[in-house]
Amino acid sequence: MLKTNNDIKKDPEKITRFAKYLSAIKLAVVFLIAMDAAIVTLICLSLYGLTLDGIVYFVLVNCLLACVLYPLMYILPLKVIDNNPTKSFTHFYRLAVFFGRIFYPCTWFLNKVSLKIAKPVKKEFSNKASWKTIIDMITHERENGELNNEAFEMIEGVISMHGKMAREVMVARTDAFMIDIQNDNDRNIDAILQMPYSRVPVYNEDKDNILGVVHIKNLLRTARKEGFEHVTIRRVMQPALFIPETMTIDEVMFEMKKTQNQMAILFDEYGGVVGLVTLEDLLEEIVGEIDDESDKPDQIYHKISDNEFIVQGKLSLDDFNNEFGTTLMVNEVDTIAGYIITKLGFIPNDGEKLKIETEERVVLVTEEIDDSRIMKVRVTLPPALVIAHVRKEKSVHQL
Repeated sequence: MLKTNNDIKKDPEKITRFAKYLSAIKLAVVFLIAMDAAIVTLICLSLYGLTLDGIVYFVLVNCLLACVLYPLMYILPLKVIDNNPTKSFTHFYRLAVFFGRIFYPCTWFLNKVSLKIAKPVKKEFSNKASWKTIIDMITHERENGELNNEAFEMIEGVISMHGKMAREVMVARTDAFMIDIQNDNDRNIDAILQMPYSRVPVYNEDKDNILGVVHIKNLLRTARKEGFEHVTIRRVMQPALFIPETMTIDEVMFEMKKTQNQMAILFDEYGGVVGLVTLEDLLEEIVGEIDDESDKPDQIYHKISDNEFIVQGKLSLDDFNNEFGTTLMVNEVDTIAGYIITKLGFIPNDGEKLKIETEERVVLVTEEIDDSRIMKVRVTLPPALVIAHVRKEKSVHQL
């Protein structure tokens, strides 16, 4: 029998088997309660027959049984398991599997029937129920101290990926480093070696015309054998993976795994390139920022005072809302710069300082604009959000 939490982790097959029989175990409880009711019925019929007294006793006793047995045999065990899942698993595993095997054929048949009946709504209901259950479970585990903050944030990151589109985590086309095949070959190689990227997209005159991707490992391997003077970008270039910007993150990860790619080029509904996404970008959604030796710390904001901040225009609306407690949202817009442009109704000129105020009384001012791109935004929070943000900062420092 399993003894510790580590033993459970080392034997995932038992967890899978337990989960497989979970519905059967619930059916066993219902069956036992029904058996008790049937026994009471037989006793009442044998003692009183089909008389008024027999019917009254039958109803009273069954009501009493329902009030006692249901909490005792169903609700109480669930509460015990919920409060200490690891210890409950180790103690009741054998008993659960025993009853599960007996009633599994019944649950298998009922599941097949229910899937036929509720097929149109099955997926939507299942997704909502399962995600809510997972969120409740990990929140409870953290509150009880059985799950540390790092593990909680990682699981929360996995859950937040559900339904998020690739364009929400991409490197925008304007920020992506790419090389033009029409440039001098030595110039392109020098540019690649000066950058900290392992993979670089190659285009022909226009970034909408992506030819492929250069892997620096292939470039160096070929140069080692033949010398840099004999290496051409076109020779070491590999085919690129193209995906629509609306593909979900989990679908992108599956596609990368299937095609053995760690970079994907994103295109919009008109076939134009909008950006790129790497496996590192996707992993950062789970574990947070992954910085190597060449990366410079990328601050979400620069604090001027308790109510005033400077943020980058490319900051996503999700990150902005999470940081400042706001609920900014516009369809088809993913960044704070895009939000401001949408609200203004036009693209501001270089050097313009334009101001908008949100429904939550948050003031946004274009602080720096370069080539019609909003690079920095000054954010002024109202008193209510200032208090909430100060509390959040203190709680983060305490962890």
